[in-house]
Amino acid sequence: MIALYVLLVLVCALAIQHRYAERCLERLVYENDLDRELAEPDQVLTLTSTVRNTGRLPILCVNLMELLPEQVRPEEDEAWCRRHLRRPVFGQSCTEQLWLPGRRRYTKQFHFSLPDRGSYVLGKYYLTAGDYLGLHTRYEQGTRRRKVVVMPRRWEDPQLALTLGGYLGEISVRRFLFEDPVLTIGVREYTGSEPLKQISWKQTARTGTLQVKNYDYTVDANVTVLLNLDGGSAAELERCLQMARTVCETLERRRIPYEFFGNGDLFGPQGELKWFPEGLGSQHYRTLMYALGQCKGTVYFSFPRMVERCVQRRRRSRGYVVISPPLRERDREALRALRRISETEPCLLTARAEEGGETA
Repeated sequence: MIALYVLLVLVCALAIQHRYAERCLERLVYENDLDRELAEPDQVLTLTSTVRNTGRLPILCVNLMELLPEQVRPEEDEAWCRRHLRRPVFGQSCTEQLWLPGRRRYTKQFHFSLPDRGSYVLGKYYLTAGDYLGLHTRYEQGTRRRKVVVMPRRWEDPQLALTLGGYLGEISVRRFLFEDPVLTIGVREYTGSEPLKQISWKQTARTGTLQVKNYDYTVDANVTVLLNLDGGSAAELERCLQMARTVCETLERRRIPYEFFGNGDLFGPQGELKWFPEGLGSQHYRTLMYALGQCKGTVYFSFPRMVERCVQRRRRSRGYVVISPPLRERDREALRALRRISETEPCLLTARAEEGGETA
């Protein structure tokens, strides 16, 4: 009698679950989140995935499969990888099998890294739900798009650091050579070497001693960075992007404002970056790194055309840093045009397949 009662209860439970499983996917909600949108190569990232049961009854069998880019390198222990990671014919995936009580959620974190520069999209998933016997299952596929951009690696080359450091040092020194008679920032005591027109007679009468006007400097240390992707091998273009990152980091560290010109497929979070205005700070830097990270090397116009645009926007007392594959003859003519508008020799950093930067 007891066995018959138990069997009856079991049959009823399975029947209810079987019927309820028909609408179980409507009660499941999948969400994911990535801890950052811009990353260093080999930096550990965290993908957080959540499955919620919004209904009151449990769902006995839930299977979640998340598709991952082929380049993803797991940063979990071997036991976790054996349990969750699969390599089907179409790439790499992270799977999880579970059951969810009513009004409960399941959350897991997957730590991984990406070794190469580029733009990676995560978030495509397959969600299956039903009963343990597999008598009635439903599945859905969807995308909760999460993109991460891996910026270029730093170009660690002593010659590049020496060339760039010397050029930026020259720009900084030029700032203190001349004073602007329009920008008065104070007065100081007359030493006998200043011209009479610099004497402030009002302050002299007030203090009883000769006072001369103290002017601000006429030159600000500022730089225009030109990134040329026209010509060169894939390795040279990659090196150009690495050099561009190193140059921007150096300018940020020295607090030298810089603007940016490019002739390739550079797209920031807000759109295309053929020209990026002068600035400093984390947001300025991150926008450029975002664009450099997802660049594929497509060239939109030539180096001479980019120099022409730069000449049209020229400003007084500005230094120019040109990053480029080996220049062709027509490109060198454009470089000479850049020299004509610059008070100092432009700094040319050439990306060669087996060499570091050099000065033109």
